[in-house]
Amino acid sequence: MKKRAAMLLAGMMVLSLAVPCAAGAEETNDSEYYYVNGKAPEEVTGNILFWSWDPNFFDMVQKMNDIYPNVTFDFVTVASADDYMQKLQAALTSGSDVPDILAMEINNVGKFYDMGIAEDLEQHEIDKDLLIPYLADIGTDDNGTFIGIPNTAAPGGLYYRRDLAKEYLGTDDPDEISAMVSDWDSFIATGKKIKEASDGAVNMIPGIDILVQPLVNQTGLRWRDENKLMVQENFTDTIELMLKLKEAEIDAGLDVWTPAWNASFGQGNVFCYPGSCWFQSYVIEPNDPEGSGNWGVAEVPGGAYNWGGIWWGMYNQSENKDAVAAWMKYELSKEGAQNKYDLIHFYPGVKSAYEDDYLNKPNEFFGGENVTELYLKEMDEMTVLRPISDDALFYNSMTFFAQSLEGTADEIAEKVEEDIISSNPEYEK
Repeated sequence: MKKRAAMLLAGMMVLSLAVPCAAGAEETNDSEYYYVNGKAPEEVTGNILFWSWDPNFFDMVQKMNDIYPNVTFDFVTVASADDYMQKLQAALTSGSDVPDILAMEINNVGKFYDMGIAEDLEQHEIDKDLLIPYLADIGTDDNGTFIGIPNTAAPGGLYYRRDLAKEYLGTDDPDEISAMVSDWDSFIATGKKIKEASDGAVNMIPGIDILVQPLVNQTGLRWRDENKLMVQENFTDTIELMLKLKEAEIDAGLDVWTPAWNASFGQGNVFCYPGSCWFQSYVIEPNDPEGSGNWGVAEVPGGAYNWGGIWWGMYNQSENKDAVAAWMKYELSKEGAQNKYDLIHFYPGVKSAYEDDYLNKPNEFFGGENVTELYLKEMDEMTVLRPISDDALFYNSMTFFAQSLEGTADEIAEKVEEDIISSNPEYEK
């Protein structure tokens, strides 16, 4: 564990920029750290307008009042990340009620690079050297301006049911499960074994579309180059693999995020789910409330990847910049990092958090497995592309066509490109 943490703190194979570790930057719990633009914590005031599609964040952010007692919040719930972007565009057009904190979901981060509405956080002594390098890099726009802090790290994992593993594979040990699915061919073979042994009652995965995020992000390839679409060139092989998995008949035919997909977590008819570290609190626990101890985390075949995440920015016309900067300082402190984990099991983007005991201990929900070690390994190994505008169009289109997979890989790749063009005619094949 110590070796793995040291590797993370030293740096990772990530993106195109290496963010160095500043000496002493991890020490964020002394009183001077919490000063904002020369103001002591109790002198910082402001009422922050904060929109979110997840009310859990509202509970999380209010803990900052332990340090900054005179900062308040107005919370507004929106339906989704897409609804957030529509509401934000309307507010910017009208010039009123723009949130002080910008919520930049991973598929929209590229849009914020281009919009020019996010403040340079380094002007407010928000230190990106406190962050895991790849997360800091995503929060830095194409001009090198640091505009966002991560809500969470989001390394991937293969989330499996221990009862089904013991019944059909003879073990529930994460290392042994990882070895059984070390590549996609062995993944398919294991899925067929489970389905045959269960007389068809248990499928390996819920559906093929859940594989879009892992398979796409494992490639390290882009879906466009400027306005030229690259789906046919870069992702035909990915679609071919999805077709191979479909032909193996090891999925339950459940589309991701649907009620039936959610219900499957507690029904015991699906063995595993490729996902991300936030699946514990946001997906598995709500859908399998009696499942504590019956889940494990193995490695996904094909390599490490990042799935999801939100970056918090500061609106550059905000009248509450000191208050937002104070909240961000709290988020990047040791106290803020632990608060986030304690409340919603989000794995902090702060490097120093991975030296602390609360992360480096057996996870009861995952049967006593120390999943942090796996997540650190994933973050060491992953290569994450910088976001670009309209990432959401690409991922949504790939997911949609993965649900049916009608045609050849070449035909499906062409359909994805045509679908993207129908939403934004500026792109060309």
